[in-house]
Order: sequence, then C-alpha cells, then structure tokens
Amino acid sequence: MSKKIIDFDGSWQNYKMTNGKFSCGFNMPNAIKGEGSHRLPPYAKRMPFLVDEYPACPNSWMKSEGRVKSFFVAVEEGKGMWLDLNDNANLDRHVAVVISIQGINPITGLPCKDAQLEQYIDSCPKHKKKFGPDRYCKECGFKWPKQNYLATTGTPNGAFWLDGFKAADGIVRQYILTAEKMRGVASNIIGEDRVYAVGLSFFLAKGKKPEDLVKTGTTRACWESYTISNHDLVMGDWNQDSHVLYDDSSRVLYDDSSTALYCCNISSSSASNHASNSSNSSEKKKMIKKGVGSVLRSVKSVSTKKLEVGAGANIYQAVHDDPENLDFWHNEPESIICINYAIEADVKKIIEAGYESIESHPEGFLQDVPVGN
Repeated sequence: MSKKIIDFDGSWQNYKMTNGKFSCGFNMPNAIKGEGSHRLPPYAKRMPFLVDEYPACPNSWMKSEGRVKSFFVAVEEGKGMWLDLNDNANLDRHVAVVISIQGINPITGLPCKDAQLEQYIDSCPKHKKKFGPDRYCKECGFKWPKQNYLATTGTPNGAFWLDGFKAADGIVRQYILTAEKMRGVASNIIGEDRVYAVGLSFFLAKGKKPEDLVKTGTTRACWESYTISNHDLVMGDWNQDSHVLYDDSSRVLYDDSSTALYCCNISSSSASNHASNSSNSSEKKKMIKKGVGSVLRSVKSVSTKKLEVGAGANIYQAVHDDPENLDFWHNEPESIICINYAIEADVKKIIEAGYESIESHPEGFLQDVPVGN
C-alpha cells in the first residue's frame, strides 16, 4: 500500500466522477444568504476519490459493486453544494437521472429506496387521490412536479444540474451542509432511515437521438466559446490558474483550487495517476444497502463527522418537465454513482492512511502466461 500526492489543480479531468459513459461534478460554493430568490451560485469544484482505493474509508460507506461506482468528497460545514450533470447531455441518447439526497428524492421529497423513473399524471403519489388543476393535491397543499427525475429531453442545453430541493415552480432551496440534525431535510422526512451520501441513477432512452441533436465536446467548452464571443459578459481573464466567466444561464465559472489544499503533499505519487485509476474500474451492478459490502481492511477505518443536508436560500432554478412518457426510457438504470461526503479533516486522515491502486494489469488475463516473440 502506498501514498500519493493529491494536488487538485482545478482541472476538469480531476473534477468529474465517471462511471462508464456517465459523469457528475460536485461543487461546494458558499451558502447563499438573504431573503428573496437568488441567481445560481458559482462553480466551486471538489476533487473526488474512489472509495475502493482508500482502505481507511468508513465501513458504512458502500464500495463499488456491479453498476455502482462509489466515490467520496471533502466538504465543509455551512457550505452549499450543487451537482453538475451537463456532460451527460453530450451522449448519443437522452439521459434521465434520479437523485437521492440522504435517501430522499429532492424533487418530490419521497423516500428513494430503489431508484426508478416515475411520472405523476393523474393522481398524487402520496395520497393516491386524483389531482386538481395543474397536478394540485389539496391534501399536500402544493402542485406536484410531472416526474421524479431530471431529463435531457426537457432541460435546456447547459442547464443539466440541480442546486437544491424543489420548492415552488422555478425555485429550489439550496443544498446546505449542516451538523444540526433538525435542519436536515431527510432527517425530518425519513429520520433514522437516512444515509450520509448522495446517489445518482442514470437511465438511457431506448432510441438514439437524431444526429443533429448530438453535441460534441464538453459543456464548459461551449460556455467558454459563448462568453469569449460576448465580451460584455466576461468578468475576468481566462487562464489555467483562475477564471471568472458568466454563462448564458447565469452560472459563474471559476476554478478554486484553494479549496483542496487540505490534501496536498501527502505522499509521493502523482495526481494524474489517481485520475486515470479512478476511471478504470469495472461496471457496477447494483446499489448495495447501507452497511453492506465492507471488507477486511489492513488499516483502521476513520470515523467521520455526520453532516445533514438542509434547505437554504431560494435559488432561481426550474425542474423541467420531461415531454416523453415512461416508455421512452429503459426500466433499469445503466449506471449508478454514489457520493459519500466527509469533512476535510476526516478526508485528510483517510488519504494519509494509504492508497491501494486498482489499476488494471496491462496484459489482462494474459499476465500469467508467456507473451511476445
């Protein structure tokens, strides 16, 4: 077992959690303060680590298995967070994502045990009674969203993200990391059944997109091109160390490598190797239950501080209706990404305890037989 230097340079290669063709970026901006509704908080990229490569991870953190690939990120109490899913819009098929925040769906507030695509057309899923106008449930006292997932079919280009718990139409309440149990949304809704992780289940459309709808390159590249051609929106110089740009959806883009200095200079290998190792594990089969999947470890696991995810300030952000019906989508998720989170001090302990590479042998099954001329 070895140690590694973890030096997050703010690059997009070290930012995305990937499982097969699907990806997610984790951002941790400052919590928004004040009444009223606010614009989107900025990029504040966090570097992910693969649970399977760090034996000191808590036993309660699920390991990668089957379709599931399990990561962890360092967070700070009192900060906000948001999930960047934009790269998935570049695939040749439409993508739908069911999100679980500590075990509840942030769009519906319903428990999210087995992630499935659901639509609410005629009746309230909670009270099983017919809707009033615009999916209004009198017993709930609010209008239900059309579905429990985000979908590229209805979401505008460059806006495939979620910053918080859905409130009124066009508004979400910012995800806030807090140690106060009573401020946690899942704590209030499902109590002890909650987990301290975020889950993302990715579903593919059955058919391919028309070729003219398939995008190439990353969303960030599109934003960079857009902003440079609209000089009145540029708020800073674009360079490798730092940049501040506005996109056409009012998201500020910037690199904040200072947020990851906690894990620099820990050991002797390169961060670029970690990025490649993290992307080379096998496809994961199914989500495993809380507390299942721990293995015998050669180091003592780290006990991590528990943080809840609360609902903070209002942010202008819509959850767009999927114009397709459920028959448009496959029934089972193609891929699942699990994001465990811990405070920076605990993540530093996990990393310092050591690293085990799961990089694939270059010869594959031929590694134990004679090869070459």
